[in-house]
Amino acid sequence: MVIFGIILLVFLIGIYPFWDTKYTNKLKATYHEKERVAYFKYVIYSEWGVTLLILLMVALTATTFSDIGFKLPSESSAKTMGTFVGFLVGIGFAMFIMMRLPFYRKYQQAQTNTISYMVPTGKLDKRLGILVAITAGICEEIIYRGFLFHFLSESPFNLEGVVLLIVGAAIFGIAHYYQGWKGVIMTGLVGFVLGRVYVSTGSLLYPIILHTIIDLRFILTAKKEPTVNIDTKSV
Repeated sequence: MVIFGIILLVFLIGIYPFWDTKYTNKLKATYHEKERVAYFKYVIYSEWGVTLLILLMVALTATTFSDIGFKLPSESSAKTMGTFVGFLVGIGFAMFIMMRLPFYRKYQQAQTNTISYMVPTGKLDKRLGILVAITAGICEEIIYRGFLFHFLSESPFNLEGVVLLIVGAAIFGIAHYYQGWKGVIMTGLVGFVLGRVYVSTGSLLYPIILHTIIDLRFILTAKKEPTVNIDTKSV
C-alpha cells in the first residue's frame, strides 16, 4: 500500500493537474459545447477510475474501508440524524445570508467569470455537468480526504492535526491548477474546510454532501457568459 500511495501521490501532484489543463485549454479557446462535453466525460471517467483503483487496493490490503472514512459519523443514530439535518439547514441558511451581501456577490461573480468556460450551454453538457458535480463530491472526497489523509497519517509521513489538514488542502488545491493560482488558493481553502469536517466526524458522509452541494450550485446557478464570435477567416 505504501508503494501504491506514493505512486498515487506523484500522479495527483505531478501528472493529473496537467491532464486537466490539456482539456481545459481547448475549452477556454473555443467555449464550444463539444469541448465541454469532452472535458466533463474525461472528469467522470478519470475520477471514477482512480477511485475504483483505490477501493480495489483497499480490498486487497490490510487497510480497511473504515480507515478511509466509509463509516457513519461517530454519534448515536438519533444524534447523527439531528446533526445531519442541522448541517443541511446551516448550509442553506449560510448561503441565503451570504448571497445577499454585496461583497460576496461580487466575489461569486468574479469566481464564476474565472471558470465561465465550464458553464453548461446545452442540455447534454448540463446533464453531464450534474454528473460531474456528483462525481467530484464522491470521488474527490474518497481520493483527497479518505485515502490521502489515511496515507499521509501513516509511515513514512506520520502527519497529523493542522499539518495534515494543510498538506491535504495544498494537494487538493494543486489538483485544480487549471483554474489558475487564484483557483488553487480558493480550492485549497475549501479543501481545508472539507478536511476539517472529515477529521471532526471521522466519516466521508458530510464532506461528500457539502462538496456535491458546492459543485451543483455552480452548475445549476451560474449564468452563461455572452458568446464571443471569432472570425476564423482572419486568423
